[in-house]
Amino acid sequence: MTAAPATAAQALTGLARIRPAGRLTTPMPSDPVELLLRARRALTADHPGVNGRISVVSARYTTAVFTVHRPPPELPLVLKLHADPAAYAGETLAYALLAGTAPVARLHAEADESLSLLLEYLPDPADWSATAMPAVLAERAAAVHTASLRLPGEAAEAMAGFTLAALLDAPPPAWITDPTAYAEVLAAHLDAYRPDLVTLGHLDLKPDHLRRRPDGQVVLLDVESVRPDVTGLIDLVTLPAVLRQAAHETRPARVLDLYLDATTALGARWTAGSLKAALRAYAAATGLESLHGLDR
Repeated sequence: MTAAPATAAQALTGLARIRPAGRLTTPMPSDPVELLLRARRALTADHPGVNGRISVVSARYTTAVFTVHRPPPELPLVLKLHADPAAYAGETLAYALLAGTAPVARLHAEADESLSLLLEYLPDPADWSATAMPAVLAERAAAVHTASLRLPGEAAEAMAGFTLAALLDAPPPAWITDPTAYAEVLAAHLDAYRPDLVTLGHLDLKPDHLRRRPDGQVVLLDVESVRPDVTGLIDLVTLPAVLRQAAHETRPARVLDLYLDATTALGARWTAGSLKAALRAYAAATGLESLHGLDR
């Protein structure tokens, strides 16, 4: 018997590569001094008035994240630098959709020249010992997946090129392995939602990416990988593994029920049967090796 996946990445074994590896000609530098110099240049040039000591939080091939420790009484901010213009554009698009419509970290500023974002500083992790956390995780993911349904009219019009209707009229994305199955996925979303839904998905879900604001609200960090052509089904597939990683062993059927409840409360018309069928089509469309019991 195959072991249950312990992380979101393991849950997505077999998934077609959405972005090709090694695609950047100028990746993020690995030298810590160069990283700090780059962060300071971005602040000076594109975020005037934001000052303070800078420390590196994380750095990888495509991005680097820093904390800007501003002088009291101002609170720290998170500075994120991108090496990939397309990833930067995708993340700013995600924030345009999610600001005010989903529980995510607040975007304070963005700068196209330095491919940088200034974000809310959220040092406090969510309390995973709470028994309600499986439902909270499902609700937070569902809020992102349905965020476009809550956009005001002018903002919704600006997203017309990314909607379900636009996807239905366009060729399938290049990374899709079975276009017929992908068409079934989109048709299932059309039945469950509206043509103006932007089918956001592909959150970087992990226990550490749920953080608690001082008022107790639990929000999601890091929407860099969210895209409108991936759909929220990719996140549903990972929910059991993320919960397991946080010491909440939750049956796949229970996870499915939690997601159904969360999306129904936000306007979806999924049923257990239609959601399972959509998951099976999604696995066929993307090369996923297993749905880990969610479709049973």
